[in-house]
Amino acid sequence: MSGEWVLGVDFGTSNTAAAHLDLATGSVATVPLTHQGNLMPSAVFVESPDSILVGEVALNRSESNPGGFIPSPKRALVQGVLHANGYDLPPSAAVAAILSAVVTRATAAHAGRPPARLVLTHPEAWSPREIQVLLDAAATIGFDRTRVTTISEPRAAAHFYTRGNALTTGQTIAVFDFGGGTLDVAVLTAGPAGAFEVIAARGDNSLGGKNLDALIRRWIDTELADRNPELLDYLRRGAPVHVLRGLEDSTRRAKELLSEAPSATVTISTPVGQETLSLTRGELDDLIRPVLDQAVALARATFTDARLTGPGALSALYLTGGSSRIPLVHTQLATLGPIATLDDPKTVVAQGALIAAANAGAFAAAARPADRVPAPAPPQWPASFPAAPATAANTRQQVAADGPRPDGGDTARSQIAVPARKSKRGPIVAGVAVVVIVGAVVAAIVLSPDDTSDATEASGDDTGSTSQTTTASAPLVGADGVKAVINALPQSLEMDSDCTDAGLSSKTPKVQKISCEVDSKSFAVYELNLPGYVTFQASIDKDNANKAIGGWRAGNMGGDLVENKDGTAGAYIKPGKNYVEYVSTVTGLNLGMTVPGTVDKDVLVKILERADMLD
Repeated sequence: MSGEWVLGVDFGTSNTAAAHLDLATGSVATVPLTHQGNLMPSAVFVESPDSILVGEVALNRSESNPGGFIPSPKRALVQGVLHANGYDLPPSAAVAAILSAVVTRATAAHAGRPPARLVLTHPEAWSPREIQVLLDAAATIGFDRTRVTTISEPRAAAHFYTRGNALTTGQTIAVFDFGGGTLDVAVLTAGPAGAFEVIAARGDNSLGGKNLDALIRRWIDTELADRNPELLDYLRRGAPVHVLRGLEDSTRRAKELLSEAPSATVTISTPVGQETLSLTRGELDDLIRPVLDQAVALARATFTDARLTGPGALSALYLTGGSSRIPLVHTQLATLGPIATLDDPKTVVAQGALIAAANAGAFAAAARPADRVPAPAPPQWPASFPAAPATAANTRQQVAADGPRPDGGDTARSQIAVPARKSKRGPIVAGVAVVVIVGAVVAAIVLSPDDTSDATEASGDDTGSTSQTTTASAPLVGADGVKAVINALPQSLEMDSDCTDAGLSSKTPKVQKISCEVDSKSFAVYELNLPGYVTFQASIDKDNANKAIGGWRAGNMGGDLVENKDGTAGAYIKPGKNYVEYVSTVTGLNLGMTVPGTVDKDVLVKILERADMLD
């Protein structure tokens, strides 16, 4: 086993991190994934089914063709299919591209020797269906199920933080994972031999560092409205992608700097002018406090689920994720439990996953998946941890007691339910092979009809290749359906809307609907002086989206059609109405929006443009 090593990958909503474990020495260290640092953006760009770019290269290519860009593929896993650049792809294809880039970078650091195994992390609340996407992606790049272990992110973080401070059986800790796009909170109890049992977990897929960035962007708009309204109008209406991305980078750097310094500057540099704004830590705290109040409320609710009686019930509250560096996060959470000392919160999950898997003996022999335990009955709300409001749309809850899972299977290759295909009568691509282009950490997934795999079972039985199935997935309904519709919303609208389950459509096949209310402080409706809340209902139905936009183009319905520049999305507005219908033929999103009061067409279009629905 000398020279063999294992790769741990934390595939995040915004960024991906990795670590490696030397099986001979047991040492664990992070893997630099770019020339600048340990993190790689989790973004992908679909050139075609034959080529998927990742990381910084994907970000760069998005400037010339936004239609091929998927900024957060992790959010879309539950949809069953990814729509980009006119193609439909299985979600595993995007994940495989990211994993391939990580494996390539790490293999180069080991003199060309690939890892013996992979350890992949996932949110505690992920369903077996979502975890299967990770396994399918690993199989795509040559790692069959017997060589892959999966572990939940809070369990991995717990193993990392307690590696040098072993807990006694029965002690309770909590993990607060505040990342770029999501928040996950879990309570765990220590078991024998260093094991952990998750006794309560909650998460919010719409709460993360990007919410904080959006609040800073609103502050920037307010400042510019007074200082340079012409520049603000340019940013809202005419700025190219690279200018907006530069502003996003400057905003994020200022936010991160304010974790260490009392003030920071945000620079807006454009062809029509430049402004430099100063933001203090106190001003930042005032801006982000409402979001952090939501985060703390979610933690309180999770602690109540775990029947914690007060702050003294926790041995430690461990923080992970880049957003957990913010001083106000520490201050607010200190009332709930003792905050543990941080290392690098962005890479602890990848490192802890390797430690957890090694402790469980996953590298010595394939272990059977541990049994899940039923969730405890919800207790009465104690005074020390009052209940937090939650909606079906953005709050997850799941309790599990499963350890690292090798996830053994029956075949040497996994099946992908939805093969890559061109949306407009393009050829179906049946097989998957991988080609990696190494530069600024970029990977291309090559899908080829004649590909075969030489992967075999660990037992030595050669099962041969398993052909891809071409059956289309049924529409998602229930909690998975709600999550899929929310993930299909433009990110700005997703972050600023409170959505609930609206049941199923009356037509066949039935599709899941959601009903949403837009925050009055959302950029989409900012300073429009509306007399009430903007509301909308949405669903995913690609066939209906194509039919609707075709009918609108026919021009026989007495209204006005407004389309995006690519003709892949459109809104239909009837004169004198405060209601607008919207569809996207790329995502299949169908949306009907009602705006209160008497509004004209220009106001309706402005709301859609600000919500990034007509880019």
